[in-house]
Amino acid sequence: MNTSPTRTLAHEDFADLAVGAFPSDYSPLGEYHYLPPAGKRGNWYQPTTSFGWRPHTAWMVFEDRGQHKMLQTFLPDKRFLRILVTGDDAWGDYTLTVVLQPLRGDGFAGVLFRYQTSRTTYRLGFEGGNRLVLYKDDHREHPVLAEAVFPYSCERTYRMEVAMSGDHITARIDGATVLEARDGSYLHGRVGIVANTTAIFESLDVQADGRAYAAYVQTRDRKQREIDEAREKLPRPVLWRKFSTKGFGAARNIRFGHLRGRKELDIVLAQPVPFIPGDDSMMGIRALTAMDLEGNVLWQVGEPCDCLEDTLTTCDLPLQVYDIDGDGYDEVLCLKNFHLLVLNGQDGTIKNSFPLPPNPREENRFGRLMGDAIIIANFRGRSGPRDIVVKNRYRQVWAYDDKWNLLWTNEFRNTGHFPVPYDFDGLGRDDMIVGYARVGHDGAVKWNTGWEDHADEIAIGRFDPSRDGLLIAMAAGEAGFNILTSDGEVVCRRFLGHAQRLSAARFRADIEGIQFYVVTFWGQAGIVSLHDCRGNVLLEFEPTATGTVLNPVNWAGDGVELALISGSREHGGMLDGYGRRVVEFPDDGHPQLCSEALDLTGDARDEVLLWDNESMWIYTQDRTCPTEHVYKPVRYPHWNASNYRAEISLPGRIS
Repeated sequence: MNTSPTRTLAHEDFADLAVGAFPSDYSPLGEYHYLPPAGKRGNWYQPTTSFGWRPHTAWMVFEDRGQHKMLQTFLPDKRFLRILVTGDDAWGDYTLTVVLQPLRGDGFAGVLFRYQTSRTTYRLGFEGGNRLVLYKDDHREHPVLAEAVFPYSCERTYRMEVAMSGDHITARIDGATVLEARDGSYLHGRVGIVANTTAIFESLDVQADGRAYAAYVQTRDRKQREIDEAREKLPRPVLWRKFSTKGFGAARNIRFGHLRGRKELDIVLAQPVPFIPGDDSMMGIRALTAMDLEGNVLWQVGEPCDCLEDTLTTCDLPLQVYDIDGDGYDEVLCLKNFHLLVLNGQDGTIKNSFPLPPNPREENRFGRLMGDAIIIANFRGRSGPRDIVVKNRYRQVWAYDDKWNLLWTNEFRNTGHFPVPYDFDGLGRDDMIVGYARVGHDGAVKWNTGWEDHADEIAIGRFDPSRDGLLIAMAAGEAGFNILTSDGEVVCRRFLGHAQRLSAARFRADIEGIQFYVVTFWGQAGIVSLHDCRGNVLLEFEPTATGTVLNPVNWAGDGVELALISGSREHGGMLDGYGRRVVEFPDDGHPQLCSEALDLTGDARDEVLLWDNESMWIYTQDRTCPTEHVYKPVRYPHWNASNYRAEISLPGRIS
């Protein structure tokens, strides 16, 4: 018998949370911005989100006779549970106790335990007015492990307790055992409160006996030692440059290019303007500011603003930096005020202006295309890309030559966010992946999977060394993470939740081929998974913050890359191929809103840019590369940039 004293892992009575709405953000801003909702959240985070929940909040704190209580406010909804999570992944055996009151007999209200992610956890709760049910949530499967008839009242509170010992689970209500089960799928994890109907939660306690507590501490400390050892082997970030962008700064609408025809890159920041307030699909370009890497403003077009809210976007801005006329200087191509503008990269003056095509579809009330994206392609087989693709939000694509002669246009059930051109057959002409379709250089559809939702991000490359051909990887919202051949044959489908962002690189040296990092957003948000070149899941975990960009970072120059999370001091940094946060940014007051990684110093290794609307900070390594030859990966070209492009970093040369 274990006689060691019981230890408290967590106690929560919501006393340190302010009365009112629990801080929440159900907008798309968290897809690629680190922008935690303002307000105190204590030790809790909210891993589920839905655009349809705005402008309300699922959770609120209220005061009752001097005690703070947490209320789940939404009416029954079978699609997404509302969840608040706290605790430590390394917790193993423990007893979770929650005092709660269901307010309605419909729906579900209870607790989560041994929580891995919002799609993989145990869930115990009152359901349907007359049952206590224990579920195992396993992505799309939700088997009942145990259930009991238990008519409950909505007029009183209950003390719900679940105790874990290895694979043995015991559930008690008000001290009486109601059900038991055995399942070893999840042997450790956090805890949470959960409801898809209105319910009040008064307190939460997590206790572990001495043996379980010692095992937890041992696991926690071992993991931390492993992370510390990995960090010691990697360069630390040191500040290379920082400069002010106050008055014209941008959120994550940034482009890089050779505006002055030099080897060094320059920066273009774009600010949006809503043509219809509150409609993020109708965003135009308000202002452009070109800068060098020392923060000197080269030129400015439009009338910039100085307000963070006015610089944030939840969509792309139609903007690229590319030498479209072949004169050795990059031009800036943008869709502004119903025209394609080709700006001189050296001074911002207009070199050409072309009217955008009529667009009478229901998604554009102006009868003329505003433009959702610009893509540079090579449909005509020229010596380099000279063709320009524009699109509306989801329905139609237009392809033009560099003189603005229409090459083709086509309508689709859904274009996805950012079509990707690629010369699949090596004959010098691009085809294009538009949504779930492969389109030829003439605009004709070669195949279309016709899946639901839309393609958020697309990566194309030779990812699997056991295959001769190219592969197409997609983060496709509710259609999941998918890998196809260039002929449209499905190699792998993984339903991970709403797959939002995708990054392809060599994140692990011990696994052949390319690995894929994927992160979810809508519904069950912020779940990060790593896959091998065939789509098999290598690991899956859930950080406690959104805004995970997952850009590959050639940080050490040794052939293995890291994945950039965000600029957050607390939650951000870089992940290795084992999901460990092995590089952290210093606590020096740097901006955290936006992040990007690319080589700016010319040593083949990447720098990391962190910025918001007021300043930009650039970090490099604190040491020279320890190897004689530095790895230089092959990246997506800078002239097809987008918030909705997959990031690709393929094995290149050793410089």
